[in-house]
Amino acid sequence: MHVSSLAVPLLALLALPAQQAPEPRTVPEATDHAATSRLADVERFVDACTKLSHGDRLAVRVAGKTNEGRALTVVRVALPERPTRERVRALVIGNIHAGEVEGKEALQQLLRECARGEHADVLARVELWLLPVYNADGNEAVGPKNREGQNGPDVTGRRANATGLDLNRDCVKAEAPETQALLRLFGEVDPHLFMDLHTTNGSYHGYHLTYAPSLSPNVDRDVARLTRTLLDDATAALATQGFAAFDYGNFETRDWDGGGAPESATGVRGWYTYDHRARYVVNCFGLRNRIGVLSEAYSYADFRTRIAVTHAFVLATLRRLAARADEVLATTAAADRSLAGPTPQWFGFDTVFAPPESLPVLVDTVDAIPGTSDRPTRYVRGGRPTAETMPVVRAFVARQQLALPTAWALPDPPAAVVTLLQQHGIEFTTTTAARPAVAARFLVSAKKKPKRPFQGHQELVLAGAWQPAERVELPAGTLVVPGTQRLARLAATLLEPQSEDSLSTWNFLEDATTTHYPVLRLAPQ
Repeated sequence: MHVSSLAVPLLALLALPAQQAPEPRTVPEATDHAATSRLADVERFVDACTKLSHGDRLAVRVAGKTNEGRALTVVRVALPERPTRERVRALVIGNIHAGEVEGKEALQQLLRECARGEHADVLARVELWLLPVYNADGNEAVGPKNREGQNGPDVTGRRANATGLDLNRDCVKAEAPETQALLRLFGEVDPHLFMDLHTTNGSYHGYHLTYAPSLSPNVDRDVARLTRTLLDDATAALATQGFAAFDYGNFETRDWDGGGAPESATGVRGWYTYDHRARYVVNCFGLRNRIGVLSEAYSYADFRTRIAVTHAFVLATLRRLAARADEVLATTAAADRSLAGPTPQWFGFDTVFAPPESLPVLVDTVDAIPGTSDRPTRYVRGGRPTAETMPVVRAFVARQQLALPTAWALPDPPAAVVTLLQQHGIEFTTTTAARPAVAARFLVSAKKKPKRPFQGHQELVLAGAWQPAERVELPAGTLVVPGTQRLARLAATLLEPQSEDSLSTWNFLEDATTTHYPVLRLAPQ
């Protein structure tokens, strides 16, 4: 039988497998990195990824809603087959400050790669949860002046959420619906690793990206050591790709405050990290006996580079997490068990910078590109870094410590405090009848508040001392918070009067604080 020449190409086409859905592109990829994604762009992108060849790895859900009713879309990424070994869990969020945009773009790229079959080595041991746009309302409040000086894009979202809250200062008081949704994810997923993706626009350094672990001095020591190992491994991996990375900080000239530095160290220029307090999400997360990592792409690198290094850092950290999965599981489980064990556990306060380390730090310059009527001035990484050895302060130490009590007791708990403890996942019971106890009270000698509010609060600092324990009667309705629970380090941060970032700091216990602090420390009877 004769087959016409026209029929041959048709038969060949019919024999081909069905065409796959075209791969989605991010907004930066589609605009030569001139623009960043809006929320609808991200939602369309995620939906398109579920239709790729390995889209069954992706499960999309809504973690919560913002003040303006926008959905917080989180994607669980996991191999569909049953794992042969226990997986660790990782949660990564982008866009907590919606002008810092490369995190959401890098997470979209990672989703697409997983949906087309890549990163099986990671997914074999890691169950991955990605939330590309955490500050969804801020993401949509776009404008050219939201992130002036950043090396592109020209138009970004706003730093704060719809009510003006900085979501990276809200982790203790949890007033924002976004924070409440994230705390629910912490409780439901219990990630072993949490990463929070930012962009820094501070000192002119020579790194593509800087990072920090949870900086609270109350993080379990073995978890802190493991976090440092993962960060060191990720730094080495980035170097093989041409990216320079180091601990987050800024160049400052300071007089030492007795934190272990040499006596002669006055007015010394050094590299200083930021803050240890739990209001910062990564610091708060570390108190859960888990690994917290802050990522800060360099604002004066170009947008394409910032996305690339953020993507590389997230992936390098996840690969090291997968490679050390058994160690991660063992270390975090041991940290949980230690709080119920016979060895006393401690809560530190009166926190100062740790002693400095003498290390080389890359110093660079920036070049200013003047703006126009419709484009802000940009500052561009010079790209000519030089190493300067200087004091590096990248950790904190507590100068005072108290052993964790058997439990904390709130005889007349404010409803808002009960709600906040529930949101953080703190375990507690409520007495149904009066009962005797041995308890210590904190005698308040002074209260101090700044004149100006911060985040809608005037932060309260208490001075005073613990009195000797004595026999008391706890009335019915007393809230009892065990000091031996898994989240006891977090509970101490929230409840102790000498905590530097507690519920008392944020005024939730102020009305009940008279001559004595309203939280008792219970001792064994």
